[in-house]
Amino acid sequence: MVALTTPSTTDRTHDSELTRRIDSKTFRQVHDLHVLHEAGRVILRGRSESYYVKQLATHAVLDLMPDASIENSIDVAR
Repeated sequence: MVALTTPSTTDRTHDSELTRRIDSKTFRQVHDLHVLHEAGRVILRGRSESYYVKQLATHAVLDLMPDASIENSIDVAR
């Protein structure tokens, strides 16, 4: 049985900050961006037209959370 947890207010605040930071650093080139932050782990989902933008999203997270474990699941398609 898997226990589902509700993200804390702090996690949701980090999600918003991370989303704003990614949008800014990638010039809003990650479409349908979803950020989930929970217990030091950050999961990124969305779509991009280049691997460079995907990499920028990772670095945007690292700027705010240098020790975070990041799963970058942003799809790259042209």
